[in-house]
Amino acid sequence: MTTRSAACLVIAGLAAAGACSGAEPVPTRQVSHPPAAAETPAPVPLDTALARLRAESPAVRLNGAYALAIPGPRMEERVQALGRALRDADSGVGHAAASSLGNLGRASLPILVTALSDRRAAVRTRALYGLGKMGQAAAAARDAVRGAMNDPDRSVSNMASWTMTQIGPRVAGARLGSSADLAAGLAATDPEERLSAVRRFQPFVGDSDQSIRLLVRTLGDADPRLRGAAADALVALGSPARAAVAAALSDSNPVVRREASVTLVRLGPLR
Repeated sequence: MTTRSAACLVIAGLAAAGACSGAEPVPTRQVSHPPAAAETPAPVPLDTALARLRAESPAVRLNGAYALAIPGPRMEERVQALGRALRDADSGVGHAAASSLGNLGRASLPILVTALSDRRAAVRTRALYGLGKMGQAAAAARDAVRGAMNDPDRSVSNMASWTMTQIGPRVAGARLGSSADLAAGLAATDPEERLSAVRRFQPFVGDSDQSIRLLVRTLGDADPRLRGAAADALVALGSPARAAVAAALSDSNPVVRREASVTLVRLGPLR
């Protein structure tokens, strides 16, 4: 798939309005998938697993984190130990802790939500992965996850988008990511709410025709972040969006024409 920056180069000589808008937008449909978790090892005594989390060797700490993935006695102690491991300097240990916290379910919610405020992007990303593994059990954290979709770090915002699809709650009768949710979000006066609605949009939920119309119109928004997010969503829709994007090349708004040109290039050749 052609990237937005490459598309800008392709049409640079064609765009009468000038350079492409703003910074490269956050890709929202192609969410970076978290690394695959190692297989859960055979059960080990709880005290042994907790001791391994305090070992000097990262490999031993990783083993201890995965060993705590199965619910059992002294749940609070398990969750607290994994919460500390979530912040481990070793990325493998941190991911293992996130995976195990997700397996433990609702008991891990407070720890994971608190970690969304950590100053380190890696820790915030791990926490979102843990919440995503919980699926609908993490519905109580949906507002925190939705806020993380606007995180300035791309790895965090991408993981938040993935997590939101795993939670899949309903808000005011409209499933998050649906065309109805998109329409309601874009009608908000708060630009952050509008941006969040576009970023969480999922092309497989709801009326794609309505969504395409909304997204094409958003290509002319004054906020370059919103224009970029709308373009990403149209590219994710693929061929069904092509006709509407091509028609927008004749729009009276030069910004829409420019953004539609970039988006059409990113959609690739007609097949």
